[in-house]
Amino acid sequence: MSSEAEHPSLKLLALDGGGIRGLSELLMIKEVMHRLMLEENKKRKTLGLAPLDTLPKPCDHFDLIGGTSTGGIIALMLGRLRMDVDTAIMCYEHLAKKVFSEVKRGLGDGKFKASKLEAVIKSTVAEMTGDSETPLLEGGEAVCRTFVCARNAQNMNANIPVLFRTYDSHETHTGCKIWEAARATSAAPTFFKRIKIGRGQHFIDRGLGSNNPSKVVLDEAKRVFPNRQIGCIVSIGTGQGGIISIDRPGFFQRLIPTDVIEALQGIATDCEAKHEEMLALFDNSPNTYFRLNVEQGMQNIKLSEWEKLSNVEAHTAQYMRRKEVEKTFTLLVNVMGTHMGQLTLEQLSMADSIL
Repeated sequence: MSSEAEHPSLKLLALDGGGIRGLSELLMIKEVMHRLMLEENKKRKTLGLAPLDTLPKPCDHFDLIGGTSTGGIIALMLGRLRMDVDTAIMCYEHLAKKVFSEVKRGLGDGKFKASKLEAVIKSTVAEMTGDSETPLLEGGEAVCRTFVCARNAQNMNANIPVLFRTYDSHETHTGCKIWEAARATSAAPTFFKRIKIGRGQHFIDRGLGSNNPSKVVLDEAKRVFPNRQIGCIVSIGTGQGGIISIDRPGFFQRLIPTDVIEALQGIATDCEAKHEEMLALFDNSPNTYFRLNVEQGMQNIKLSEWEKLSNVEAHTAQYMRRKEVEKTFTLLVNVMGTHMGQLTLEQLSMADSIL
C-alpha cells in the first residue's frame, strides 16, 4: 500500500463570502479551468490524442474545497454537486435573481425570504442528484472533499467555526441535507433567518468572524491529509470593498445586537487580515499560496444587488487582464499541473506554530 506522501500534491480551494459578488469567484475559477484545458490539450496534441472540447470540472482538480456564505454555496455546487463552472454560473445567477429580487414585508428575522432561498437550493439539488433531500455526507471515497462554514447562533462569542462536511469526521452532522448546509452557511443576520438543524441547534452565516476561510481550509487539510504534500492553496475573494454598511429600514433592524453589527462591519477587514496571515505562513514557500481578489470596482455593489451581476462580471474581467494577475494565473496553472509539492502539511504545521 502506498503512503500518503506518494500521492499527488494537494490542491486546496478557499472561497470567501460576499453575496452576489460571488459571481466573481466563479468567473476566476472558470479562467483557471480554461487554462488547465489549454495545457492539457498541448500534451494531448504531442501524444496524438483528440483535444478536450469541454472545460474540466473543479472537483477533478481540487482535493478539498471550503467556503463561507456565498463561497459556501459555490463550494457545494462545485464540490458536492460536481458542477462544471458554466452550470454553476447559470445556477448562481438564477439563485441571486430569485432570492434577492423581493424584499420581505413586515417584521421578521432577515430582510429576504429564507423559504425562497431554500426552494431554489432544493430545486438545484434535485436537478443535479434527483432528490432535493440528498444528504450532505457522501458514501465511500469522496471525489472532492467539501465543507461549508457556519456559526452556532446560541454561542456568538465562540470564534470557532462549525463545519458541515461532505465526508466522515467525528464532528459530522449526521443526517444533514445539502440544502440545510447551504442555508446554514448563508444565514447572515439582516439577510436570512437562522436555521435549525438537528437537536434544536440554530446556525448562522460564519462570515461573522471568518469570511475568508483560507486558514480554516488549511487547518482542515492538515487534519484530513496530515502526511500529504501541499501543491497549492487558492484563496478567492469577492472583491475588496469598504466597511460593510448596515441598512436599518425598520424596527427589526434596530433590534440587531451590537455584537452582530460590529461583526458585520468587520468582515472586509477580516478578509485582508487572513490574507496577510497566509502570506506570512507561506513566506518561505513561494508559488504555493495564491490569492485572487478584484481590487477595484466592487465597493459600490451591495451584497444583494442582483441587478448588478453584469457589473461584477465587468470588474472581474478587467482585473484578470492586469499583467500581474495574468502572471498569477500562469504560475497557478503551472503548479496545478505539477504532482510534487514543496513541503508536507505536517512541516507546514511546525512553521505555523512558530508564527
